[in-house]
Amino acid sequence: MKQITETKVTCQACGNVSYYGKQEYIQNRGKEMENCGNSMQNTGDDMMCCGGCVPAGFTPRKAPIPTKDFNKCPKCNSSAIKKEVVTHNVE
Repeated sequence: MKQITETKVTCQACGNVSYYGKQEYIQNRGKEMENCGNSMQNTGDDMMCCGGCVPAGFTPRKAPIPTKDFNKCPKCNSSAIKKEVVTHNVE
């Protein structure tokens, strides 16, 4: 029998219950780090061009990748949540 460990998140405001696993958390952290790198690259591109010149408006910019905030309820966005680690037995 295989066991899966997840984090159970219960919202104290709306009562929503959601789960996330270690892999989902790691993938989200990777996206956050990529967003940080993209932001620094965009800033560097802005600094290389003089302030307010026309070509600066045409430089390609990297859009942020959507990420999840595991410290908030995914339904109502409240930070009043309770976390607990649960283990499920899977056959």
